[in-house]
Amino acid sequence: MYQSRVLQQDLINMLPEACIAEIFRHLENSKDRESCASVCWRWADILVSQQPDFWSPFSVHQAVHRCLHLSDVDDAKLVEAVVGIHSRGVVTDLDLHNGPREAVFAGGPQLTDTAIRFVTTACRNLKSVCLVNCLSLTNKAAWIIASNCPALENLVILQSSISDDGLSQVAKQCRNLKSLRIEGSLSITEASLKALVQDARRLESLALGSYPQIREDAILTLLMNQPYLDKLELKGMMAGESHWIGARQSSALNRHFRLFRQLSSLILVKCPGLQDLGMLKFARIQFRMLRHLVIDDCRVTDRGLIWLVGDAMNPMKLKTIKLARFQFYTAAAAMKVISFVCETIESIILDSCDFGIMTPLHLDGAVARWCPKLRVLRMEHCEKIMYLFLSWVDKACRGLKEIRLIGSPAPVDDHGIAGRLSSILHRNRIAKIEMRSCHVTDMHVCIIARSSLEALQELILDECPKISGNFTVFLRAHCPNLIKLGLNRVQINDGDIKSLMVAGFEHLEELNLMGCPLITKNVLRILATSSLPKLRRVNLSDCPNVMQETIDSYGRYCGWEIEN
Repeated sequence: MYQSRVLQQDLINMLPEACIAEIFRHLENSKDRESCASVCWRWADILVSQQPDFWSPFSVHQAVHRCLHLSDVDDAKLVEAVVGIHSRGVVTDLDLHNGPREAVFAGGPQLTDTAIRFVTTACRNLKSVCLVNCLSLTNKAAWIIASNCPALENLVILQSSISDDGLSQVAKQCRNLKSLRIEGSLSITEASLKALVQDARRLESLALGSYPQIREDAILTLLMNQPYLDKLELKGMMAGESHWIGARQSSALNRHFRLFRQLSSLILVKCPGLQDLGMLKFARIQFRMLRHLVIDDCRVTDRGLIWLVGDAMNPMKLKTIKLARFQFYTAAAAMKVISFVCETIESIILDSCDFGIMTPLHLDGAVARWCPKLRVLRMEHCEKIMYLFLSWVDKACRGLKEIRLIGSPAPVDDHGIAGRLSSILHRNRIAKIEMRSCHVTDMHVCIIARSSLEALQELILDECPKISGNFTVFLRAHCPNLIKLGLNRVQINDGDIKSLMVAGFEHLEELNLMGCPLITKNVLRILATSSLPKLRRVNLSDCPNVMQETIDSYGRYCGWEIEN
């Protein structure tokens, strides 16, 4: 009679939850519990709702960490990880990553809103939530986070379907929110900024990306009404003046009242709507605490930048300035910008900037002001002004620690870039020099080594086609304190390495020889028999004459991390 009846397949779920929990109590192995939890959401909820003392005293529990980090995550993987945690109240950081967008669309792991409800219900003390490339999540996930994470301080959501409604709920219910980063959602508008202004009063860091519909006046209104905001990062935004009426009124009010704000970091990347007049609006807010400024691929020129940093009534004490794909009308204008912040600046980074048609042959003495705190100078693909800038550094700096030059002009001669570098090295105890894709020769490397006064700790000479290894004697004699040496894709051979290592380097930790066609497997024997007590990492990637078998053998014998 029993066999003749048509029965439901899911008979166990007809039992009360207390009965199912009693069955699960006899699972002493945590792996068995994780397997049961991945069967259905009801079992997962029952397992996660039990207190630690419910389980057998012989059960083995997973070690507890503050951060729950998972990659390529789906619902089942997340459930297994949560059920395996002994004390879930200790977990404060949730970090979930999926693969690239293409992998998700191709049928990769999926994470649903139900899984977010499950983990935020189980871990009630979350202070930080990071969701990256979780494209299957909807706006409901933001509502769940807002409801279940009242102590939330940091929220990162990259590439999702969150909208103004979900973000406004987070701002309203998570009153301790201090850091917010939202990128890649097509549904975020100026209404989200309005919600942040009204409810997220403790916000200290805000990063928004790929929202061209949010305009500059809305950003200004946010700045004017967030007294604790310390860092603002905008990517792919600001298409001009705002349609938000409140923003226009606030902007008009700002013309008459100068407001002090404690913003210390301003990062603007790919904001085509931001032009010089927009920088003039930013300048009306007194950013006296601004320490780090980044402008990358915007339509701002030196005129707008001078309006921001050159106001005598609003002096800035910048420590770091990075300008990438930036338009200077003249090279003199670039030097003028630096002159406004020369007393406090510690790091100058210029990348692929345009300095106009005419470049002066000599440095104007009026702009060659003393720069006592500059420690880092990086110039990438700024060949036109490189010599002029190094001339200024030679005259104005005495505490420089790092120089990075990528793409120096050709040809380099002893009276050009190399000569300037030699003079700078004599005047400063520089610890790191990086010259990538530069037209330097072995002779120039010898000059640099001899001028370093044994202070050099990192020397990177990657992709310099004229280097052939005839500098080794000078390098081992004048740079005994090297910690990192990079010789990727240069014409150096085993004999040059043997000559370099004949006396050994007591402090050398990393040697990079990636893509060197003349290097063979013998280089590992040379390194193994040299005095290199601190060597930990050797990069031999793309070296055609080095076999994996040899790398494995020396890696086990010497304990090195050998990349191939």
